[in-house]
Amino acid sequence: MKERLLLLPFALFLIILPFPGTIAVRMLTLTLAFFIAWRIWWVQRPHNEPLPGKRVIGFWVVVCLLSLIYAVDPVSSLKEMKSELLNSLAAFFAFFVIAGNLDRARYLMRALAVGLIIIGGWALVAWVGNGFYWDETGRYGGIGVFSTYLVTILPAIVWLTLADDSIFWKRLAATLLPLILLLAFATTQRAIWPALLIEFAVFLAISRRQPIYAKFPLKTVFIFVVVITTMLFSLQEKERFGVNATGESVSADSRLEFWPAVVSEIAKHPWTGGGFGRHAMKKAYPNLIPEYNTWLWHSHNVILNYGISMGIPGILSIILVFGYFAAFFWQAANNPLSLLAGAAGLALVLGVLLRNQFNDFFIRDQSLLFWAQVGLFARLCTSPSPKSHESTA
Repeated sequence: MKERLLLLPFALFLIILPFPGTIAVRMLTLTLAFFIAWRIWWVQRPHNEPLPGKRVIGFWVVVCLLSLIYAVDPVSSLKEMKSELLNSLAAFFAFFVIAGNLDRARYLMRALAVGLIIIGGWALVAWVGNGFYWDETGRYGGIGVFSTYLVTILPAIVWLTLADDSIFWKRLAATLLPLILLLAFATTQRAIWPALLIEFAVFLAISRRQPIYAKFPLKTVFIFVVVITTMLFSLQEKERFGVNATGESVSADSRLEFWPAVVSEIAKHPWTGGGFGRHAMKKAYPNLIPEYNTWLWHSHNVILNYGISMGIPGILSIILVFGYFAAFFWQAANNPLSLLAGAAGLALVLGVLLRNQFNDFFIRDQSLLFWAQVGLFARLCTSPSPKSHESTA
């Protein structure tokens, strides 16, 4: 009972995180989770596993803080930092600490599955009831955010399918995989498909190294996913743009004309920008917003957003963060004891990075969800044994 109460704020945080309008509850549960983790960390400090990525995260934070010097709106940039840096790193720390044994990690992965069942089921029923159109005003979120949520949560669901010790949860997680594909189709977001495919491909490539996972028909699943995603993508394009419009819709994408202008603006001031935050371009360089598409008020690319906000140092900082954790999880995936956690972490990093090359949802709830799972998988990689010596005192 004490253990479940200890994990309750963490589980509630993961379950309510994807729901819009839950900021107060989200912050309350995150705060509780952080202080519980801090207490564990403090009591067990002689035996703590070191947090991975401290140097690259430190560089990232320093670059972002320095942007306040030249920010067009320093107050707004500082508020964005609180949301995107402070809260995200608090989630990373809290979930890294709490996942000190496999039982806790499984419990929290199951909480992610429960959250998907609730919000995914709600969104699916609403989509069907709305004549197979996504209601952007729905309390389950818009298509951009929701599609990013699906990419961010998929590695945890696959991990549950392969690593949970309960037949019930294994089967439940397996049934959630086709639900994710159906919801991906419902969002009509093209960028989700390559992100989902790269995540499945990582699991296929890495998990086959271990005989225990080789028994699971990952190759068959991957081929099935490729076929289904190709069919759904084609059907999606025909629904949105016409029978033969797939190639035309891609070539006519306004971002292809917009991105060179953003790169050109970054080249004019390579060491500075408009200041931290996704609103930097709109405030500092309003002339970049094209008249033919006013939705392009930011770069619609996480790397370019960091460039327009903080120049080359910003681009370098975010690339180093993703690059470090990709390398960290790749190395873990080469260790039989942490193979699956390494695969899940690598799939998470690559999937989220790829998804955010076509828009930038690496903010707020999606950033929190990403960093919470990075903490979970990183701890499983550094402490792969089923039990740890941590105390909850």
